[in-house]
Order: sequence, then structure tokens, then C-alpha cells
Amino acid sequence: MIERINPGHRASQMVLVDGRIETSGIVALAPQGDIAAQTRCVLDQLEQWLAQIGASKANLTRMQIWLADMSEFATMNEVYDAWVGDQPPVRACVGAALATPEYRIEIQAFGQL
Repeated sequence: MIERINPGHRASQMVLVDGRIETSGIVALAPQGDIAAQTRCVLDQLEQWLAQIGASKANLTRMQIWLADMSEFATMNEVYDAWVGDQPPVRACVGAALATPEYRIEIQAFGQL
């Protein structure tokens, strides 16, 4: 059975299927901030989304990160490393043009309930 969490016109925030968690891409709510602020905002949203389904970052198995500017990789990692803790999921990070130029980062997460 597939459960769609907060479905919208184009995408759901999350999909739960067979105990797996998949999120849509998450971007900052206020994209005018720098990479550190946007990274914190995205990770805060992810934690809130996970809490809605009784999960936490400990349930995450994979993170996909897109950065608009790879020169911000080290600063993003400072925020990410402080957030992720001692049981990090696998992760990939690539540079990519994001949908709106104000967005510095987009993250998609996968996990297991």
C-alpha cells in the first residue's frame, strides 16, 4: 500500500511504501538566506516532516543533496555534519542549477520506518 503525505498538485511531500520513506526535494522556506541558513531551514523541515510520521533522522538511509554552487560545499557540510550526528545515512551531493536562482540547496531523503 502506498501512503501519500501532504499531496499537492505536482508532488507529495512524502510517500510511504512497504516501510520505506521517500521525500520530495526540500528547499528553504526563505530562499534569500545564505547556504548555512538555507541548509538549516531544509534540515529543520525534514525533521518536522519525519516527526509527522513518527520517524526521526535516525530512520534515514540515504540523502541526495543538490547545491547550486559547489564552492559552498564546505559551509553546507559544517551545518549538515552538526545535524546528522553519529549514525549518518549514505549520501550523494552534486552541483546543479536549481529551479529558482535564490535556492542554494535542495535535499531529498530516503529512509525506513
